[in-house]
Amino acid sequence: MELLERYLQAVRGYLLRWRRDDIIKELGDNILSQMEDRATELGRSLSEAEQGEILKHHGHPVVAAARYQRLPMQHLIGPTLFPLYWFALQAMAAMIALFHGAMFLVLVAKEHLIPEAMVTTWASFWLWIVGAVGILTIGFGLMEYFGKGRIPLTDQFDPRELPSLKKKSPQGNAIAELILGSLLIVGWLIFLHAPTPVFAALIPFHLAPVWWRFELPMLLSVALGVAAAFVRLYRPGRPQLRAGLRLTSDVVGVITLYLFLGAREFIVLSQQGTMNDVVQIGRHALTTAQIANYSVALGPAIALVVFLGDGIVELVGLLRRRTPPMASSQPMSGIL
Repeated sequence: MELLERYLQAVRGYLLRWRRDDIIKELGDNILSQMEDRATELGRSLSEAEQGEILKHHGHPVVAAARYQRLPMQHLIGPTLFPLYWFALQAMAAMIALFHGAMFLVLVAKEHLIPEAMVTTWASFWLWIVGAVGILTIGFGLMEYFGKGRIPLTDQFDPRELPSLKKKSPQGNAIAELILGSLLIVGWLIFLHAPTPVFAALIPFHLAPVWWRFELPMLLSVALGVAAAFVRLYRPGRPQLRAGLRLTSDVVGVITLYLFLGAREFIVLSQQGTMNDVVQIGRHALTTAQIANYSVALGPAIALVVFLGDGIVELVGLLRRRTPPMASSQPMSGIL
């Protein structure tokens, strides 16, 4: 049968040299047996089209040859390691994103050029992502190959050594947020509006006007967070209201702190003679006033990142509550 011979010849080209003859003989006998059975069933010889239909069931020559390639690995990362690999990817991406968020704020505070800071941060972010994904994938691939698909340090697992059950107390965080938020509001008002104490004259700096300019939106953000904690404590059946208040608090906080950091002057040194003293830090020359203001800006910058991260979490939670879960019949089977 010429068509069968042509098919076996094509398959032969994709096989390892030292196993070709045995595989071709096995595959040829199998296909020939199917053709003979079909011819006996029909009571006549098979036409070329009917032979082609049988050969199609075995697939393209590349596919047919691949079934006989007894490779040591059929995938780079198997189903056992893949969930751990996926978790590590997400954690790594989150850390890189937070690092570059802080990097963007530092560049804006230092250079005062938002477009240039965005370009630099964006390019660095993707460079880190590509490099980190490559290193992580190679590491898990080596773990799959040398560890035979097993997760390291799990062979000696003993269920009796698991930690005791923890009592879930979802109200604990809400109580802390309610108390700390209330104290922050009261402390803020006292700090900015109480009469200046006598010893304040000894402090070599005082607050810049920007603190009073952004006082109301900052207090509003904290008050919304307190309201969200109150709803969680006393209205636990209304999670969407709590999430809405928390998300609004995060949005107000992000916008307020971003504009606040744009002011670039948070404290004013009382001793004017020392404000312009230059300090050499590496290749950069900074004045005393700049160093002091950058130090003060670190706290609001961290708070901005926290507000942004919490806002993303709350937004994802709201979207998940509104979107019904979709059942999947495809199990996670690995990568490549």
